[in-house]
Amino acid sequence: MRLLFRLTLLGACLLGACALGLVPPAGAQPAPPLPGPTHLRDEAFQAAQTAMLTSASMALAQLGVRFSAGSDELARLVRQRQDLVAAWKNADRALVKALSLAGSGAGADTDVEARRAEAHALQARIADSDRDIAARFPAYAELSQPQPVSIATTQGLLGADEALVLVFVGTRDTFVWAVTRDAADWHRVPLPREALMARVKALRAGLDPAAVAVTRSALRDFGDTDVAGENIAASRPAGFSRASAHDLFRQILAPLDRLLAPRERIFIVADRPFDALPFALLVTAPPPGEDSDAGALRETAWLIRRQGLVTLPSVSGLRALRAAPGAPAPLPFRGYGAPLLGGRHPAAQLASAAPDVAGALLRGGRIDLETVRGLAPLPQTEGELRRLAAALGAPADAVQVGAAATKTAVMTADLSRYRVLAFATHGLLAGDIPGLSEPALVFTPPAADGADDGLLTASEAARLKLAADWVILSACNTAGGDGTPGADGLSGLARAFFYAGARTLLVSHWPVRDDAAARLTTATLAAIRDEPGLAKAEAFRRATLALIADATDPTLAHPAIWAPFVMVGEGR
Repeated sequence: MRLLFRLTLLGACLLGACALGLVPPAGAQPAPPLPGPTHLRDEAFQAAQTAMLTSASMALAQLGVRFSAGSDELARLVRQRQDLVAAWKNADRALVKALSLAGSGAGADTDVEARRAEAHALQARIADSDRDIAARFPAYAELSQPQPVSIATTQGLLGADEALVLVFVGTRDTFVWAVTRDAADWHRVPLPREALMARVKALRAGLDPAAVAVTRSALRDFGDTDVAGENIAASRPAGFSRASAHDLFRQILAPLDRLLAPRERIFIVADRPFDALPFALLVTAPPPGEDSDAGALRETAWLIRRQGLVTLPSVSGLRALRAAPGAPAPLPFRGYGAPLLGGRHPAAQLASAAPDVAGALLRGGRIDLETVRGLAPLPQTEGELRRLAAALGAPADAVQVGAAATKTAVMTADLSRYRVLAFATHGLLAGDIPGLSEPALVFTPPAADGADDGLLTASEAARLKLAADWVILSACNTAGGDGTPGADGLSGLARAFFYAGARTLLVSHWPVRDDAAARLTTATLAAIRDEPGLAKAEAFRRATLALIADATDPTLAHPAIWAPFVMVGEGR
């Protein structure tokens, strides 16, 4: 709460300076910034990063618990820090109790000083422990406790054709920063969190791929001769409001567009509820035609048309991604998917399922295997994995599906040998089921209870050893939730796979149509294969635009089909 208050105060100070003419409003041609406002802007930029990290603390704490269970030197240091934190909490409680007795005599005041000294000493030891871990295991420090990055440091990490956007959603206001290599600006949007969440929820309601699938089925009933005609009512996907997507762009990004529009690539670090909405489908100009018309959808000024977009779990993550990569892995591809499941429950239904369904997944602190088996099968994902393998020239046994697609198989394989890894399966978000405090991927459950519970959690994924240029998480909700507090999807999985050694991720905001997923992923990787110097974000942008432009299937123009994937990370 103190961070939020400080951020709001800083915003008010800067806006006050604007009103006095000390700094230009966002969108105007700026005069050289004065030291005072520049300092305020940078302090607020770092305060927002700290506040956003706090919102993801549950998933990050769970990572620490899992890492402390090991037997190596890092595990020992993590356990040592956990013990110090526990001791400090006890000392802090004792200090509060002593303060309540202060002035009552019988040495109470002396006890207060002793308790205060004990708490301060433990705080100093925790700080020493943090410095030790950061020096000896910097990747883990970035994973578990990413530190705020200044605007100047961020600028040093950006190329001339790049910008970074940070969006912090406060209780009463939303704050947005734009940073380029040689400039920075910010603005405050008088839009409370609840109102913003309602807008994002309304936009997401129009992105139901099942509804578009129905129109696609109806379209086929008319026969091939009419497939390209937009006069067929059934071929006109509806429900998504492009005007609302444009209005959101105008409020969030347009005031900073003088910095953003000229760049080829934008890195985005965004707070909830934007973990549920890809920025690619924001609209930069008033949309033409009707929302239900496929031709109008193809002509819409989606943000992805203008530039490549890259999501980051934190600003500090850019520093780790910009480190020089190691030698490329020797083998092209490995894929896991189509787990053996026999139920009818999509993963997305678990959070709203009846207590006897959702609660059954965890019994006595353990995963209930029968409930995992009750998830709906995903047979179409095998075809997607095989098409990826073929596009990359990988052998047939590079694809592990069905009984071979187990958590044990993933954790025991030498995955550092593969340049591209793909997991085509259900994704569970933190909070999707009672007791699940971090996101997880679903694999074929074993025949009996044991160490393999069928769920690869984010903290377990972080223990993998990778050297992958790409990790593709397809056919699952791996990019975020619906804004529910505690549902830390993107940052948990992304941080875990980055820590494990991945350089770029493709993750999805909602279940992906199998044919669209295969086209997006294979076209992206094929573009880089054919043009090795091509930036990953640009390759993904071209693949997305090709899908939108395909008039042979009008449903492909709908953002429910082309927009679920987002790209996370991208090295130098």
